[in-house]
Amino acid sequence: MSPPTRAPDAARRVILSVGGMHCASCVAAVEGALEALPGVRAADVDLISRTVAVEFVPVPGRLDEAALRRAVEKAGYDVLGGGESRTEAEAVGLLSRRSEEKVLLSRLRWAAVLSVPLLLAGPLSLSPYTALLLAFLILAWGGRHFHQGLRRALLRRRADMDALVSLSTGAAFLYSAWVVLLPETLPPEARRPQWDAVSGLVVFVTLGRFLEARLRGRTSEAVLKLMRLGPRTARVLRGDGREEVLPLAEVAAGRVVRVRPGEQIGVDGEVVSGRSTVDESLLTGESLPVEKAPGSRVWGGTLNKNGALEVRAARPGAESALARLVEAVRAAQATKPRVQRFADAAAAWFTPGALILALAVAGAWLAWGPPPRVLLALTCAVSVLAAACPCALGLATPLAVSAGIGRAAELGVFIRNAEILEDLGRVDVVLFDKTGTLTLGRPRAAGFLALDVPEDELLSWALAAEERSEHPFADAVRRLAAERGLRPFAAESFEALPGRGVRARVSGRAVLAGSLSWLEEEGAAVPRDPRFAEAGSLLAVAVDGRFLGALRMEDELRPSAPAAVAALKRLGLEVCLVSGDRGAAARRAAERAGIGRVFSEIRPEEKADLVRRFQAEGKRVAVVGEGFNDAPALARADVGVALASGTDVAVESADAALLSPDLSRLAEAVALSRRVRRVIRENLAWAFVYNLALLPVAAGALYPRWGVLLRPEHAGAAMALSSLSVALNSLRLRRPHE
Repeated sequence: MSPPTRAPDAARRVILSVGGMHCASCVAAVEGALEALPGVRAADVDLISRTVAVEFVPVPGRLDEAALRRAVEKAGYDVLGGGESRTEAEAVGLLSRRSEEKVLLSRLRWAAVLSVPLLLAGPLSLSPYTALLLAFLILAWGGRHFHQGLRRALLRRRADMDALVSLSTGAAFLYSAWVVLLPETLPPEARRPQWDAVSGLVVFVTLGRFLEARLRGRTSEAVLKLMRLGPRTARVLRGDGREEVLPLAEVAAGRVVRVRPGEQIGVDGEVVSGRSTVDESLLTGESLPVEKAPGSRVWGGTLNKNGALEVRAARPGAESALARLVEAVRAAQATKPRVQRFADAAAAWFTPGALILALAVAGAWLAWGPPPRVLLALTCAVSVLAAACPCALGLATPLAVSAGIGRAAELGVFIRNAEILEDLGRVDVVLFDKTGTLTLGRPRAAGFLALDVPEDELLSWALAAEERSEHPFADAVRRLAAERGLRPFAAESFEALPGRGVRARVSGRAVLAGSLSWLEEEGAAVPRDPRFAEAGSLLAVAVDGRFLGALRMEDELRPSAPAAVAALKRLGLEVCLVSGDRGAAARRAAERAGIGRVFSEIRPEEKADLVRRFQAEGKRVAVVGEGFNDAPALARADVGVALASGTDVAVESADAALLSPDLSRLAEAVALSRRVRRVIRENLAWAFVYNLALLPVAAGALYPRWGVLLRPEHAGAAMALSSLSVALNSLRLRRPHE
């Protein structure tokens, strides 16, 4: 009998904070080292935050988090920390990045100070040995981070930007030391030390890396702002009623938290005592405070306004709506669009290609170049190494994606990943659901169709029947009656029939209020009047079998709907309304919103078929709905956009979510997506053009005819400028308007 087989372990996902990653070659090295481990399903590096998300199936004793750390360290990088939350890993990485920035700034200052006398060696009559000492200090201390990178590259047998800079500065220094210490072994024309190349490369490339690190941090400002907005502690009630201030991480579910006026609510939960208004604009974008009473739900990160509340925690701070929103946005920033895969593959070939090209260039100049051959070979080889670093290519896409998703979060739009950000700008058609999406889902009584009775009498009978009902139409009747000062009759009996209406007995009379078809089934004589067929949604009323008329119900349009539709049209998109409501009601809502094409009386499964029809015509479709009844269409659409009427619904289920009730944010998100795509194309074009155009110049292609030779320090400055230009171009996305 064979032994029973053990069920495979469930896949785990951990986020590791990795130090020492700077370019696309580093990305390829870390991902390659992890994906080579049996059981690792995927490893995705986010160069901006220097984290790697690893999905793997644990194998006791062979594959666990410790094994992942060893693989990264064996590749030559430092694992600074990790966990299941990207925010936790980034918090560790943020401290490391700030420490690295301080070290870079210190080395940059010293290298710059020591470079001044070195560059003025002639006017200062500086001794060659003093120049050698200064250059050694610049190389050893100012460029130490590059040599550490070379050591890592040798360990993993894969060159990166640090290796190229270390080799190029080292070669220039060794040649210059040779000139100073053994000048008689070189021809007279080759006895020129390259101190400017050593100091210039170290200073310019370190300056570029420092500025690049600072600019990278700015692309995540939106997430950092959200993280800072949350409270750090909570007032937890003990069993004896006294308060105890605890860090949010220590507040367990079920504990009761007291929130004073003006304080932030730290946990998601339910109000058990007290009344107040709460500002939920941080999560929903709704500026008006929301009334809270016992039984009301509240969310972590929102602001209690004018009353004290006691809240039973359902989720602690680390799992609150705000914390999950931050985690979701940060995870989205770390994803890669399709074009990034091509860029990563290309960048992975640049560094080994640069080494081969540098050796070939040096050999060609030594074999066929004019005197001084050795000096020209060294200059061109070092310039090629300095110019070939693929930093700009590696940063071109992730910087733009991170800045774009961060900007979308500021707008109140959550975008699940980089591919959705990319697809949103390609949409051709936007299909809006009506109830609860284009409208508020809160009907109002907009008019009367009364037969031989005064309007107030018709309204009074409707109020008497609907007084106990919880239907949205009943609420509209009660609001209108209150405006007119009418009070309900006392109903002796009441019965609600879902999908039909209500039956009540008032003052001994039988009152029906509901749909026209149901009143006809109950024997009421409904006249064949075209007004009733064209009126849209109606609440019909009959008393003792006599039809009195109907109230015309109209769902309130979202205030932002007309402007949102107009903005989408200006972007060249086709906008349609898709609703399960009657044709007249759907057309009226579409007319008020400015939508010309309407699909009415459409069932949820038919909405998905409608999406397929548009896609069959070659159009990309976005569906905007509430995320529940519209689920089939949202799933079928190229981009499904949900409205977050709560706070955590859309973040967990949609491709994109409008966290703000302002529908015009959708148009802004589409425009932002187009800007992101344009910036990515510009970044990639600049990075490719820079590398492809500068390498021949660095190799000396212009020297034989025009005498133009690119100095190594100038190549290093150009390389740093290339990365900075990509970063600055991406940061344009952080601005509200170009």
